[in-house]
Order: sequence, then structure tokens, then C-alpha cells
Amino acid sequence: MIKNEIKMKSQEGEIFDKKQIALAIRNSTFNDELGCSLLDEGIFNKCDGCGIKDICGEIDQMVDNYVDKTTKVVDNFTFE
Repeated sequence: MIKNEIKMKSQEGEIFDKKQIALAIRNSTFNDELGCSLLDEGIFNKCDGCGIKDICGEIDQMVDNYVDKTTKVVDNFTFE
């Protein structure tokens, strides 16, 4: 059975499932988008001073790289 959870149980305790994290990031490139609950909930009003700012920046770069690698132009059309 496939579970749709970000954490899995192991003998050592709970571990994060990279597949779920990767799918969430990939799915954000379709009709979704990435956001920050810290900003949305008003905990921060900007990213400066946030302890995970660098990680968020890397995620944004990863999304851009994924889109670049998986998007290609197959043909060009000209309408006259």
C-alpha cells in the first residue's frame, strides 16, 4: 500500500520520506505553487532573519532547475 505521508516509521523512530518531499516539490511546478506558512500566518513579514531562509532559497532554485530540465520546445509555429 502506498501512503501519502511525509514521515515513515522505522526501527529507529520516524524518518522523512524523500519521495514525498520530492513529489511535493515536483507537483508545485504544475498547477500549484510553493508558499511559506510563516509568512502567510504573519509570524514573519519578510524572510530576513528566518532560520530556514537558505533552505527555502535552495528549494526555489531546485524548482527552477526541474522546470528547465523537464520543459522543452518541440516545435515552433508561425501564424501569418
